Amino acid sequence: MQGEFSCTLFLSGNSEGKPATATIRVNGFEVRHEGGTFEVPFHQVQASRGGYNDSMLVLSGPGPQGPVMMYFADRGIVRGLSGYRLPPLLASQLSGAGGGGKGKWILMLVLVLAGLGYGLYWVGAWGFGKAVDMAVEHVPPEWETELGKQAATETLTQQRVCSNVAVNRAVNDIGSRLVAAVEAPPYTFRFKIIDSPDVNAFALPGGYVFVNYGLLQKAATPDEVAGVLAHEIQHALKRHGLRNVVGRASIAIIVGLAVGDVQGVGGLAAGLASELAALSFSREQEEEADRLGLDLVYQARFRPEGMPDFFVKMKDEEAKRGITLPSFLSTHPDTDARIDALKGEIVRRGEGTPEPLAGDWPASIAACDPVPLSDPDAEAGKPAESP
Repeated sequence: MQGEFSCTLFLSGNSEGKPATATIRVNGFEVRHEGGTFEVPFHQVQASRGGYNDSMLVLSGPGPQGPVMMYFADRGIVRGLSGYRLPPLLASQLSGAGGGGKGKWILMLVLVLAGLGYGLYWVGAWGFGKAVDMAVEHVPPEWETELGKQAATETLTQQRVCSNVAVNRAVNDIGSRLVAAVEAPPYTFRFKIIDSPDVNAFALPGGYVFVNYGLLQKAATPDEVAGVLAHEIQHALKRHGLRNVVGRASIAIIVGLAVGDVQGVGGLAAGLASELAALSFSREQEEEADRLGLDLVYQARFRPEGMPDFFVKMKDEEAKRGITLPSFLSTHPDTDARIDALKGEIVRRGEGTPEPLAGDWPASIAACDPVPLSDPDAEAGKPAESP
């Protein structure tokens, strides 16, 4: 049928595309897929170019459970729509207004990296970085959360978490207070305590934050833990982990993402989820997380000295006992410069207005009670059973 076109359908919260059929009706599209049928009226449809080298037409609009996107390889759908009365904006988008230049520019930048010789290496690297940045901007937060959830699930298969109510309450109180100071966070942050003596913490895309029990035992005050968690929260908010993953993707996926084609994220997530926890951040990313993390500490009214105090403590431990620095201090030998920068900023800004966290910190972290946990969205802390 001339008014019926095959497409790949992406439903809200699902990074895996599914085959579907879109039929042009008088006032909109009727979309059929294995899960059912729904309609999208013309006045709620947005059109753009997508796919590698802008080879696909992307139609987006509301679905039964949130936004949906439809990718059409057959550009004949544009001709099919020409006989219908369309809203001016949609008609303009279908005609290609404002959509072609960006994809070609990004492709040119990526080709600089792929095709030029050694003498233009730095120009190519700059272009590649710009393409990655633009690609990351086009990944919806809910897809980033799905990527983080896959990585968090993989992490939990190899670790046990602390189920003790007191220690979970203490960490979640710190984390919740920090997140409450963030204006309109794009994710629901989740904090889990790994049963490990190693002093470390890490953040995955989408707001999954893990802290080792060994770090809590090393921290003298909640303010020291707040400094570490604020640092990790900023890694998530600035999408550092996602940027590192996209930077390892193929040229085709990066180009597609940069021009708004997010269908490659699903395969990207599946391929790299198990590696996310081990990916290190660049020096620039660590310094940005330090600076913005300190801002967050001030906004959440923790004692700001806790952040550099803990960093100094870990560096001294490394010097005395030869331990390995945790990942958030892994840009050694520049750790001293990072600590000095934090201390200098605190001198400039002053003490702020810290509010002590309620409770006895040593008592709160006295026990871990490790248990396996398979769902990163589930609560790890549970009340003790009555005797």
